[in-house]
Amino acid sequence: MKPFLSICMIVKDEEKVLKRCLESICGIADEIIIADTGSIDKSKEIAAKYTDMVFDYKWEGDFSKARNFAASKASGDWILVIDADEFVDRENFMAFKDDLKLNPPDFNILAVQIVNFVGQNGKDTALNFHERLYINDGKISYYRNIHELLKHRDSKESKGYSKFQIYHSGYMKNVVNEKEKSKRNLKLLINNKVKEPIDYYFMGNEYDQLDELDKAIKCYQKAYKLKDDINRDWVKKLLLRFVNTLHRAKRDNEALEIIDSCENIYPGLVDFKFYRGKIYFDNEQFRKSGEVFEKILAEKHHLIADSSPDFLEFLPNKYLGEIYENENRLHLAVKSYSKALSINDTDDYIWIRLIGLLSKHSTLEELSEFLNNNLLNKSNITVKRVISILLSVPNLDVQKLTRSLLEDENLTELENEGLFLRNLLLDGDTDEILTIINQKSESEIFTLLSTGIFNIIDFIILILKTNNEGYKKIIHSIKFNKPINNLLLLLLEEKKSNLSVFEQELFLLIYKQSYILGASLVIEQLETKVPYLSRENRNKLNKIRSGKII
Repeated sequence: MKPFLSICMIVKDEEKVLKRCLESICGIADEIIIADTGSIDKSKEIAAKYTDMVFDYKWEGDFSKARNFAASKASGDWILVIDADEFVDRENFMAFKDDLKLNPPDFNILAVQIVNFVGQNGKDTALNFHERLYINDGKISYYRNIHELLKHRDSKESKGYSKFQIYHSGYMKNVVNEKEKSKRNLKLLINNKVKEPIDYYFMGNEYDQLDELDKAIKCYQKAYKLKDDINRDWVKKLLLRFVNTLHRAKRDNEALEIIDSCENIYPGLVDFKFYRGKIYFDNEQFRKSGEVFEKILAEKHHLIADSSPDFLEFLPNKYLGEIYENENRLHLAVKSYSKALSINDTDDYIWIRLIGLLSKHSTLEELSEFLNNNLLNKSNITVKRVISILLSVPNLDVQKLTRSLLEDENLTELENEGLFLRNLLLDGDTDEILTIINQKSESEIFTLLSTGIFNIIDFIILILKTNNEGYKKIIHSIKFNKPINNLLLLLLEEKKSNLSVFEQELFLLIYKQSYILGASLVIEQLETKVPYLSRENRNKLNKIRSGKII
């Protein structure tokens, strides 16, 4: 029988995610075609377990050519394109395929919704549509070397949208760093001899991802200037990205001017309203910010989200919780935090703020009961995550509640040892910590710190407490994802150093935990280094000193 639905993929060195993708589509797709562009890992070996249609393809720096090569091997009535770092819900995929058979669309090209998991751990989502489904009649193919689009060779394309969703994890922050996708994408875009307006939009996105904000802004400005129609979907997305990038570049007046115009053009879109509230919030204009977020919640059933569904309810509640807390409207703060967590309980920051707030106005017994009923009994929250949340609450008594989790069967021996050491530090028992650590080799200390329970911040505080030269050598030898050499020289060697943004953030975390511990001698040492902080971070330090330390 002739296949109905062909899945076409291009793959290179995707052994970490390929199995997840293929498991989600196998048995539902009628055939799976994979064009491998030069894998040196186990990608081809994994692919061969799911399909016998794996082909070698010499990469030419052009995604469209590779996709069209894979499509040339397909024999299904329809082609669906999916990438290795994507996956589908099998039940929805089956329903989608059945509906495609029974109710064929009036279009020959359809865009599907891509749900992108973004951020450090993929806890946030962003949405976009991409042309992935098309009739396999030999007349439709991809063009553009990157950010590919479909066209009919006789210009007879008819384009629509499908409700089908594909889940994409490729833009989680750690994955982006590993694969350097932005640098790769940017190189391909720059090498295009003839650039369309949308190319400058895509270039802006890549510069934005690389934190080259001025270049991103110039690209967005050029793309907008060259646009041929303000109603194109990518122009709306450009304006949203433009606003966010201007805000990150601290050019808020320009961002707000764009928002003023766009709220009139897109009155039913929540995104621009949300960014207005966030800009006010980040500038500590809490009353104005609160009014925006309260209005969003009041109108949420009449608004739609383009960038993220979180803009409609989850994030407004999250920000309102903090606003109400700042205004000492504690009942409303608890209500907003709780509502946000009922929508998405993966955001540890909200748990930390809620528990921190409750700790100020509840007894330890009441707080323990709350944790047992609302945090410790959740199947999706691991013991280690509970520990991480509690140890991040800026309250010594709350952090000490982790003692009840010592020897938990779900902790490894190393994690349990880290928790034991962390509680010794909370008790101020430096001598016992030294007794344990002095028995360890340098590599064993590295491994212990890698659990993140007794962590780098704790180790630096220990060094500042003891002035141990051996520990100084150990921490200098550790290779961090982001270098902290200047911070270590400043804190441990008394050498003047310019601190990076990351190093200043780490300094604040060290100061905050020292404040929580009541480590007065350490704080005295840190106070002498405050002039090396930016004005913004000195203001944050003042909040820690005044007790507003989350």
